[in-house]
Amino acid sequence: MKRIKKMLSIMLAMVMTLAMCSSVFAGSNTPGETGDFTITIQDETAGYKYAAYQIFSGDLAINEDGTKTLSNIVWGNGVDEAKAKEAFSGQTAAQVAKSIAGKGNDSDDAKEFAAKIADCLGTVRAETSEKTEAGYVLGGLTAGYYLVQNLSVPATDGAFTRYILEVVGDVSPKPKRDIPTPDKKIVEGNNKVSVNEASIGDEVKYEITGTMPSNIGDYKTYYYKFTDTLSKGLTYKENSIKVTVNGIDVTNYFYKGVGTYSDTAGTEIEVSILDVKALSLLTDPAVGEITKGTKVVLTYTATLNENAVIAGGGNPNDVKLSYSNDPNKSGNGATEPPKENPEKPEPTTPIGESPKVEVVTYTTELTILKTNEEKAFLPGVEFTLTGSGVNVVLVTEERFEEAADGEYWKLTDNTYTKTAPTETETDAEGNVTVSGNTDKYASTTQKYKKITSVVAKGTGKEETKVVGTVQADGTVTFKGLGAGEYTITETKTLPGYNTIDPITFTLTFDASKTPMFESNNNRVTVGADNMLDTSIENKKGSLLPSTGGIGTTIFYIVGAVLVIGAAILLVTKKRMSKEA
Repeated sequence: MKRIKKMLSIMLAMVMTLAMCSSVFAGSNTPGETGDFTITIQDETAGYKYAAYQIFSGDLAINEDGTKTLSNIVWGNGVDEAKAKEAFSGQTAAQVAKSIAGKGNDSDDAKEFAAKIADCLGTVRAETSEKTEAGYVLGGLTAGYYLVQNLSVPATDGAFTRYILEVVGDVSPKPKRDIPTPDKKIVEGNNKVSVNEASIGDEVKYEITGTMPSNIGDYKTYYYKFTDTLSKGLTYKENSIKVTVNGIDVTNYFYKGVGTYSDTAGTEIEVSILDVKALSLLTDPAVGEITKGTKVVLTYTATLNENAVIAGGGNPNDVKLSYSNDPNKSGNGATEPPKENPEKPEPTTPIGESPKVEVVTYTTELTILKTNEEKAFLPGVEFTLTGSGVNVVLVTEERFEEAADGEYWKLTDNTYTKTAPTETETDAEGNVTVSGNTDKYASTTQKYKKITSVVAKGTGKEETKVVGTVQADGTVTFKGLGAGEYTITETKTLPGYNTIDPITFTLTFDASKTPMFESNNNRVTVGADNMLDTSIENKKGSLLPSTGGIGTTIFYIVGAVLVIGAAILLVTKKRMSKEA
């Protein structure tokens, strides 16, 4: 009997057989006392539900050195005895308890026992989902050996705790649980940022780093999936995905699914592997052991496209991580390395999900307001935008198409008007009563409708020069600009007006400021909305004298004066000559 008690005392001293950090034994219970004990789970996170099942029941004694002894062991009320007898065929409860005595807290035998007994649980249990200041309290327990487990976890950022084995007295175990987290950045040279700028057509490189949980060793297999969502303003660059683990390129061993691009919903990218731990079995390349320090790094490139949001909330790109979250149900472990170019893996073990991590790319626009000195709009003036920040630029343009239900008429000077042509009318005597204007119209029967459209110009486009024409409201807008140096040049001026000198400015970006964009030229201002504006005034040229007017008369007068003066001078010289 002494020998059995000694073995049992070793077993019971495990306290937290499956990956608990430490237990605090509160209170002092006399030997043989059944008690009214509590297990307080030191968990500060709300949203979990814990349950305690009594595995073994017996007489509990707390020895002078603090060790606990459970004697007269039988199956506890939390065990379905029929299942237990089948699972541990030919063994009594006392014999089963003896078989795990002396096993280390993280031994494979201890883990195997916990998983095996978990399949034999009945319906009797103490449970709670209420988090107190002390943690989750499971009370009203009689002396015995208990298995504690999570019944449920939060849907986001949740993970199950490995089975906890506890001998009661009052104990306060701390669950060993960890959650992998993704980190996402935009790579710009040697810098990695969460917010950046770009011109439409520019490429943006992303880097996502996934960690392994600190308890990765508790899992036999570990499912890992990145779900990355690009907003409609970003287009995935084909074949740009790369995955490294421990710095080794393992792209070929991950599933890479890229959804069909949509200009309304963007694109979803899935990069996943059924068992990341199986990578440790690779020899060429040799990845090495998958531990809590292992990082999975995913990189890819996208292009800011013509559906980009201008300023406003920018163009977000987010990622979330899906992962195995129950070490108690993590399969049997891999015996061979993963295959290359796998099909989409479907996990068979419980899966958790991280919150999303977001990065944002901003782009802006420049609006030019064109007026004369009287502040009247000057439609038809043409501007060309050049500079280092010019890639693809969206320009709003107006065009006119023939339409029976149109409201415009075309004039002979190729402009359009809403004023209908009028015919000349006369009375019975032939006197003009209404003066017509049909001579100013290209047609008096054909109507037109105005169509406003956005045209992409610049690099790789049909129109490589970024040229915009001032519209009827006096403005022309260039959309899709990032940081860089720019020059605005007036390349078409209305008759009678002077062409302005080119305007050059530098646009910079600082995500820590509001607004984020900034211009170094006070003629180009940036509003709180992160958009650029400039007002350009055209002045009329100097008027030349008109033919037959005052200008000609002046010439005649000046000429006559000169003639008379010459005659006087000639007569004077002749007289002086005679007198001499």
